Amino acid sequence: MKLPSTSRIEAFSDGVIAIIVTLLVLEIKIPEFEDHTLAGFLAAMTPLIPKLIGFAFSFFTVAIFWVNHHNFFHRIKHSTWRLLWHNNLMLFFLSVVPFTTGFVGDYPFDRFVVAMYAFNLLLAGLGFSLMWQYALVRENLAEETTSLAERKKEFMNVGVYGIAMYAVAVAVALIYPPAALAMLLLLQLAYFFMNSKAADEPLEE
Repeated sequence: MKLPSTSRIEAFSDGVIAIIVTLLVLEIKIPEFEDHTLAGFLAAMTPLIPKLIGFAFSFFTVAIFWVNHHNFFHRIKHSTWRLLWHNNLMLFFLSVVPFTTGFVGDYPFDRFVVAMYAFNLLLAGLGFSLMWQYALVRENLAEETTSLAERKKEFMNVGVYGIAMYAVAVAVALIYPPAALAMLLLLQLAYFFMNSKAADEPLEE
């Protein structure tokens, strides 16, 4: 019996993530201004700076999720019912990012708003980590010859440590929001550079 492929999961996920990044930019409303001078333009754009920064950061974050998702499914040989729903869970939390991004863009230094944003990224990361643990550790849907111990070690490096850092960022946000935002930026940069060796390998379409 032919096992189900991952092609529909990937197509659905690509569509959802494309909608997510579109919603991110829709959170930035076109400003209204009557003074059509440089000073008037700058006065109208200045309040949008937190939202523009939030958009850039969240776009970068969602893009990292998409790249990791692409690389993840490049390894998976076939899908299962549980894999479908693990993927749906991750997409559910990721789809909330436009809302929390818009919120933190309006209140960038409010501790509860920043904590909620960090918690949203924590849940999205947790969803991805649970999918990774199921597919590559518990079930080995990649059908790789590496030992279980090696797969568990990779899972710790990819999932557990990142989730712990997201959790710390949530706690820090309740004390000093700018520090939490800095932590989230550093964490995303770490994810970006973490797989630098794999980045040199060609990816399939």
